[in-house]
Amino acid sequence: MGQRKKVLIVNVFFPDERMAIKRSNQVPNAVAPALLGGYFNADTCEVRLYNEVNSGFLEVFEPALLGWPDLLVLTGLTAAFDRLLHLTAYAKTANPGVIVAAGGHGVRALPTYSRAFFDYTCLGDVDEIAEVAREALGPEYVARVFQPRYDLAYWIHRLGYAESSRNCNFKCGFCSLTGVGRKYEVPPMDYLDAQMDALGKRPIFFFQDNQIMGSGPDSFRERVQRFDQRRRAGQFKYWSGFVTDTFFWEDANIDFARDTGCISVFVGVESFDDEQWLGEQNKKQNSRYNQADLLRRACDGGVLVQYGLVYDPTRHSLAQMRKELAIICDNPEIPPPNFIFTAIPFPGTPFFRDSLEQGLLLPNTHMRHMEGSTLSLKPTLDPQPEVVDFIRSGRRFAGFRGRFLRHQAKFLKRYRHSLNRDQMLLSSIATAAIMAPTAVLGPGAILRRKVQRTHVSTTEVLDSVYTPRLPVAEAYRHYFLPTNLVDWGGEVNPALADDVLPPPQQQVTADVVQLR
Repeated sequence: MGQRKKVLIVNVFFPDERMAIKRSNQVPNAVAPALLGGYFNADTCEVRLYNEVNSGFLEVFEPALLGWPDLLVLTGLTAAFDRLLHLTAYAKTANPGVIVAAGGHGVRALPTYSRAFFDYTCLGDVDEIAEVAREALGPEYVARVFQPRYDLAYWIHRLGYAESSRNCNFKCGFCSLTGVGRKYEVPPMDYLDAQMDALGKRPIFFFQDNQIMGSGPDSFRERVQRFDQRRRAGQFKYWSGFVTDTFFWEDANIDFARDTGCISVFVGVESFDDEQWLGEQNKKQNSRYNQADLLRRACDGGVLVQYGLVYDPTRHSLAQMRKELAIICDNPEIPPPNFIFTAIPFPGTPFFRDSLEQGLLLPNTHMRHMEGSTLSLKPTLDPQPEVVDFIRSGRRFAGFRGRFLRHQAKFLKRYRHSLNRDQMLLSSIATAAIMAPTAVLGPGAILRRKVQRTHVSTTEVLDSVYTPRLPVAEAYRHYFLPTNLVDWGGEVNPALADDVLPPPQQQVTADVVQLR
């Protein structure tokens, strides 16, 4: 047996608030670190996990950890791409011999650009890390059998996150999954079994799939039935997961979900009032039936629906968005939304390409701005100050709060016979979270002085962590410059051109791009 290796796996994160805070109640949350950890041999590797969502910026709250690992594995969402660079710079300075492997949505979006920063640029799914470990450390450091490390995932409590399928079978024009172009797949059933075995007893099992029904109803039912066997044995009480509108087209799906312990499903409604925009974004599945009717059918059938709306200031007027809010407030059959986000031009997507061709991307837009609370597109229907006001407070139901609270009371009364007490509590938490997200998701932040944001990419403030808090070698100082998508002249950053012009044609297989 060789020398025991130290492996640190970090899920990186930037909070909307631009402050060094901990979002301790974030839902859904990351599962990738626990899955990644399962591919390392526990006899030859000491593995540690860190999640910046719950624990805050690593260099702020646990700086000594950055010099600890032999192998640093980083993953995160598109907007958090710069955090991958920050932690790489710190780790390489503290330990020049550390090996850094990075993956996730941001790396997939910028595969060519990423190769200049990391030893291993991972474009595949979590199982790719086994090949990285084999090449970087040696075969003896790879687990013989995949065993997810939920025992190290300290942020996973009542909700047990797992993955039963990957990617999505739809190609919505604004979705980051469309931008990277990976095909939908369902891993073998023993992959799901290994996760359920490792989770132990939890109240809620969360299918952290992008689209649980993407392979059709038979595969969906097989995986849920595998869960249901354990539910009946007492391991779990409920399940939840992500679906598309196709889930609601057949009442049999709703009945099946209810009978197998479904507490809720998440769906991208996007709009109650704009079939044209849904068609433009290739989300035609949302135009087949009336959205409000589908939500009512699900709730009447005993399945709570949680959802989000999209505000595209290049296509939606403020009057239209206020009408969307009114539709919700005036119809007690519609559940409260979980979020309303501003349209994000993810690099590589058709939406990004169309916005660029039309000159709609705002100057000085960074990867950091790809998170839904920052305006990065030129408004075409309303004055920009009014658009910013809606992004800042209107999407939190400002001006509608009394009506929204009354709606929630009527909603609970309307479904008191079809939804149980836990589902009603979950719906009420969603109501509170959309009105006061910081207080609900990261309550410790409400006592801190807020950062004064502009909510416009051109002028938005950078997070304080863009200024290094720890020593950084000169060779890595540029890792703290924000990754610019569009320059001050409205042109794409030439360094990113190979990735975003034309859209990146990434390989379907889980390849490892090796720099060492």
